[in-house]
Amino acid sequence: MATILKKIFRRKKNVPLACAISLENEEGHVHTGACFIDIQPLSIVELFQSQGCASCPPTVPKVLEATTNPNLLLLSYDVTYFDHLGWNDTFGNGKWDNRQRKYLKNWGRNTIFTPQIVADGVADGTGAGNNEVHDVVENAKATRKQMPWHIVVDTNETELRIDSEGVGVGTYDICLVNYDPKLQVVKVGKGPNKGKKITHRNLVKDIIKIGEWTSGNSTIGLPDLRQVQGTGLETVAIVQGVNGGPIVAAQKL
Repeated sequence: MATILKKIFRRKKNVPLACAISLENEEGHVHTGACFIDIQPLSIVELFQSQGCASCPPTVPKVLEATTNPNLLLLSYDVTYFDHLGWNDTFGNGKWDNRQRKYLKNWGRNTIFTPQIVADGVADGTGAGNNEVHDVVENAKATRKQMPWHIVVDTNETELRIDSEGVGVGTYDICLVNYDPKLQVVKVGKGPNKGKKITHRNLVKDIIKIGEWTSGNSTIGLPDLRQVQGTGLETVAIVQGVNGGPIVAAQKL
């Protein structure tokens, strides 16, 4: 059995560069430096936003534009604490309010705000500045590089495997995040943003905890994903410290 699993999860050699331009019907294509992207471990950028937040319309488009790199995955959460201003966010969910509050509590803060971007659960900002998303992501990457152990997540159709030499690292939740990759535009009817259109991408629909990881190598079964297939939703597996801790690994299914 161990031999079979080893074959299933045998890792291909890492390819340091990948062409980011479709060559279909482009016989005359000439490679340039713009064709290539340095493939790195996937970083998660979480965006907390609200259709009732006056600061979101000018800032969210900048965040969407800055997170198109394939090494990044944007996950969007609409919160509800601005609903009292006259417009109930059409995608708002109190669960996302709580998720954001966990981050702020971990960092010893007393103020909650939108828009807020959180990279890998360890670095944050508003995303308003021209380079702020990049800077937040780089801060998160620097934090991950300081970890004294490594972790890699692999998945197939039925199992998720974690490979790590980490021992006594604490408790991490293994979660599946289902999100809608479609661009969705909402025209706000009331409140501070009345008449404005707000674009959403990768709206999170649910987060499902499927297990825990505490150290070493581990393999757990995945739930039946057929209920997600055909819905248009996509799924990413994340390994995150409990109660809003750092996201140490992520893998799209």
